[in-house]
Amino acid sequence: MDPNCIWCHRFYEKAMPLVRSGKLHLRVALVGYLKPTSAAKAAAILAAENPAQALAFDESHFNVITEEGGIRPDYQAPLAIRRAVSDNTQLLAETGEEATPTLLYYTKAKRWHLQHGLGLLGLHNILATIA
Repeated sequence: MDPNCIWCHRFYEKAMPLVRSGKLHLRVALVGYLKPTSAAKAAAILAAENPAQALAFDESHFNVITEEGGIRPDYQAPLAIRRAVSDNTQLLAETGEEATPTLLYYTKAKRWHLQHGLGLLGLHNILATIA
């Protein structure tokens, strides 16, 4: 997820009720490439005392008009955090497409599936195939 990604924001809004109910478990890898502030916002989330809470803040204060996450960028985050964001972004590029959200999930057919963006499938159809 990129903190400034409108599609990630939409995914987050639809997925979180399922997470809260225990029907879905997420592992989020933050990337930063969409906007000049993306990497520093991802670093701010990862450097926070509670990254899940920081991500929730970013999403709950998301500006859909400007497509900007709500967290303040942290340009002074520890080097290890900034490298983690950079490594995540590089890994995303190595999957063949820089698209967010990119989902990696295990299907009912017992196969791993990599989905770049929500595309035409949409979250509802993706969730129907997740094991």
